[in-house]
Amino acid sequence: MTTYNINVRTDSHIGDTTRIEADDLTQLRVKMARFVGELLREYAELIWADQDWQVDVTNDRGLILYVISVSAMESAATSGKRL
Repeated sequence: MTTYNINVRTDSHIGDTTRIEADDLTQLRVKMARFVGELLREYAELIWADQDWQVDVTNDRGLILYVISVSAMESAATSGKRL
């Protein structure tokens, strides 16, 4: 198994690196997607504060292999209004 690093960056914060292991790149992508899902579940209220998150996974040399970007925004129907 190979070890990789998951990094989370927002406008206001660079998260601690999380190390994960994967047998191959397909398994790495699945683990990364699950990590993002858990991140959103655990910190759902924060996506509205920062609005743009970048989650990337790097190899042991620091080369970025994959990036998942998450954005949250209000639509014209809700911008500045209380429903």
